[in-house]
Amino acid sequence: MVESIKLLDVLEANLDEIAAHWAADVKKNKRTAHYRDLPDEKLLVQAVKFYSQLRNLLIAPNRLEKAQEFFMHYARTCYENGIPLHESIYALNMMRRHMWLYAEFQAIFINALEHNQAIDSVMRIMLLIDHAVFEITEYYQDRLRLENCSAI
Repeated sequence: MVESIKLLDVLEANLDEIAAHWAADVKKNKRTAHYRDLPDEKLLVQAVKFYSQLRNLLIAPNRLEKAQEFFMHYARTCYENGIPLHESIYALNMMRRHMWLYAEFQAIFINALEHNQAIDSVMRIMLLIDHAVFEITEYYQDRLRLENCSAI
């Protein structure tokens, strides 16, 4: 069951460290140039919020509604910070990648069962990110339509 997946346990126990690694990387990655000038505090809040909500986004009975609400907020925050759509999605993918790299670097998946659980959780997270990409893209498109209508 997802509630006891070791990847999520490790993630929740190391939120600040993983978020700090992500924030440092997103600021220096050539594909996320608009993040360079954002204060570290803003980035850390964004990453910690994602990581701390992940279990709930994966197991809540109304997880689709929760995910939509969460990623609409993510999209709004990115948009208001002047982050282009492609960079906001790439940064989210970097968050996903950072949690997996941290767990793998710590060599926590020792036995086959834990490894299979990790693969299962990664697959669930990938599906969640797919949903997020849809929500974020839809938010950006709606904002651009509104801006174009008000410019006329």
